[in-house]
Amino acid sequence: MLCSLVGWATLSAQLPKAEQDLHRAMDILDATMERSFRGTSTNFYMVDVCDVTNTDVSGPSDVWPYTAAIEAHCSVLEALAALKDDLPLLYDDCYDRYAQQLMVLVDNLDYYRGSYTLTSYATRKTWTTVYAVPRASVRGRGDVTGDNLKKNVYDDQMWLARELIRAYRLTGERQYLNTAISLTDYVLDGWDCWHDDQGEEYGGITWGPGYNSKHACSNGPIIQPLVWLHDILSTPDEQPSYTYYYRDAQNQVVSEVVKPSEHYMNFAKRIYAWQKRNLRNAGTHLYWDMMGADGTLTYVGSGAQRRRAHVDTGGPTGTAYTYNTGTMLAGAVELWRTTGSDEYQADVTDLARYAYTGFSRPVRKDGVTYREWPTDASPLQGFNAWFDNVLMRAYADADAIEVETSYPSLVLQSFEANLDYAYEHYLRSGMLPIDLLNGWNDGNKTKGFHQASFASEYALLAVWRHRQAQASGIGLHRLDLPRHDRIYTIAGQPACGTPDTLPGGIYIMQGRKVALK
Repeated sequence: MLCSLVGWATLSAQLPKAEQDLHRAMDILDATMERSFRGTSTNFYMVDVCDVTNTDVSGPSDVWPYTAAIEAHCSVLEALAALKDDLPLLYDDCYDRYAQQLMVLVDNLDYYRGSYTLTSYATRKTWTTVYAVPRASVRGRGDVTGDNLKKNVYDDQMWLARELIRAYRLTGERQYLNTAISLTDYVLDGWDCWHDDQGEEYGGITWGPGYNSKHACSNGPIIQPLVWLHDILSTPDEQPSYTYYYRDAQNQVVSEVVKPSEHYMNFAKRIYAWQKRNLRNAGTHLYWDMMGADGTLTYVGSGAQRRRAHVDTGGPTGTAYTYNTGTMLAGAVELWRTTGSDEYQADVTDLARYAYTGFSRPVRKDGVTYREWPTDASPLQGFNAWFDNVLMRAYADADAIEVETSYPSLVLQSFEANLDYAYEHYLRSGMLPIDLLNGWNDGNKTKGFHQASFASEYALLAVWRHRQAQASGIGLHRLDLPRHDRIYTIAGQPACGTPDTLPGGIYIMQGRKVALK
């Protein structure tokens, strides 16, 4: 199979950009799966750190980095589907393989899964699918209750819900959607529904059930998935079927039966409004990291009536990370798309501009000016490679709905240029350094977390480039080439023959190295 063979470079510069980006996404993802994963299909795990020059690894990883591998598979599948008409052979050779790998990854999430009964602001409920931070050695035994409930956090569930919805849309596997809905209900149960003395709801989702602090990363990431769920579940014959428990203005626990799609859209708007009101920096237009609070959980009532109490938070604080602005940009895009509200349209335009000027800076390399996005001093510390990926995909979403600003296109070009520079100058064992413009800095360590981010970025850039080509009427112009015309020698010269008639050796087919015997 063409997609399972490793490496290609000779013809890279000659390929249409969408195809080039897709091939590079698959190359990086394949290398990531080879070097950053271990075990069998039924006990498959991601290592934390790997060495690009040998087989040294450490780990297993926590669930958050593992989710990045699921994301990368979804992005590659999305790109293959988008380019299917132009690259039917590549689609036929690769789509099912990546879909099967995705299924294995989702199945092995079970090593993080745990169950427990949670007492929250308005309910006491047993949750059977919650994902712990660390991986357990036995399926279904994830430690979600240890350290005062701090072994699971709401943002991890949000990232997973997002990717599982994407996986459902790409494959039609209903179980992906069912799990995403369960996770979404779990994180919405963490919404602070208590009211102040004026009858105003405090709002906001804490970092996790064991925390009182409210973070941008435990609110913003669920907005886009909530809108997606509304889109999926909203049908003409939808009936009220979800019992929603909350506190009224007098702080009494009440409930109502609602339509799930309306419930999710309502929360998408409320969470967006809460984060914009509480965590937006009016000076920079970017988003603070969090609102801190006392770490001690408090409760009211006793016995069956015992419930979690509200704890006051301080003001906004912390670093403005790219991903926290990215989730709000993505949320604004979805809410604008579905509501047509001028407010969301203005926010998309505003965030697209200020995230570009606030997070990136010009850097000269080899006589060319690039836009450098935040990076870390070491691949073993910090998460900017993935944070930047979240922002980039939000710009891809903004560009897809044709916003009246050039910033999405500028940003996507800058990400593509940086990835290309690293791919063409620093590629090692199919992997890229986190410092895309300056290289490995004499180090050989990396994380699958970072590599999956780069693979996902390249795949979404392929979708973006393909969309551009369609809009201009250019296309890839490769459908008229018969299969054997896509075979080249390792030196890049056309090979005269077919896979059945050529002598044994290494060739390049559809831009990828293959071994013919």
